[in-house]
Amino acid sequence: MTETITGLIAAPFTAFDKRNEVDYAVVPRQVDALLEQGVSGAYVLGTTGEGVSCSLEERLNLMEAWSRAAHGRLKLIAHIGALALPEVKILARQAVKWQFDATSVVPPTYFRPGGALELARYLAEVAAYAPELPFYYYHTMMARLDIPATALLETVEAQCPIPNLAGVKFNHHDLFDYQCARRVAGGKYDIVYGVDEFFAGALTLGARGFIGSTYNYAAKLYRQIWDDWESDRHEAVLSGMRIVCDGVRLLHQYGGLPCGKALMRLRNLNLGGVRPPLTALSEARQQELLDRARLVFGESI
Repeated sequence: MTETITGLIAAPFTAFDKRNEVDYAVVPRQVDALLEQGVSGAYVLGTTGEGVSCSLEERLNLMEAWSRAAHGRLKLIAHIGALALPEVKILARQAVKWQFDATSVVPPTYFRPGGALELARYLAEVAAYAPELPFYYYHTMMARLDIPATALLETVEAQCPIPNLAGVKFNHHDLFDYQCARRVAGGKYDIVYGVDEFFAGALTLGARGFIGSTYNYAAKLYRQIWDDWESDRHEAVLSGMRIVCDGVRLLHQYGGLPCGKALMRLRNLNLGGVRPPLTALSEARQQELLDRARLVFGESI
């Protein structure tokens, strides 16, 4: 199945209210914030969206909310991964019902596939739950699978066809594997890059589609880097990437996802806390973070 993702696709956060329950009413404002920054789409309920920390009912309701708010305005990709296959199937059919543009799955992280063939067979099953839609394997370091994306794709080609496998959401530091995966079957698969701090390097290696969390609040910065890269303004690219890396350092220093969620206040969106075992930032820490972030980003976002 031919599919190509281009531009910046944000991986949106899931808003929680003061009781730490999903705040569905915020979704239209999130959509508007992405459109204002020139984002092309949303990868819903993935890592950044705390999908695995939401109940099945919450995930179904969030998919409906995102479809109602963004259908026809953003490309929508639904992460439908879950430990239980019956839940994956329900989520897949919901993606079809609400006219998502593609589905995607992180493989199980408890009973893990032992090799490329086991992984391919698992993906073949879950992709078949929504054969109408392009399917993307979510290749992430957080899954702790020692299976290169290239090995997976070569196994699919040789032993385990997946008719609607469009490509890979590639969230890994292994740029060798990234380059090799892009060449499998003559470049048949769409390998979408997902490590924001390697943005300019991925552009140089041929990436034209990106999925990331920092595009929620800093897409303007990445679009400027892309323009500078296309115009051979090398020093400007380096300057932009220094800002990107300083922003990612804030994520490292303030706790990753809780920090990124707090940074949405730069876009006038308070998305609440996070679910355990993650720990939300105190109000004082959030204010400290926002003060530092404004110095880092300046007018770039």
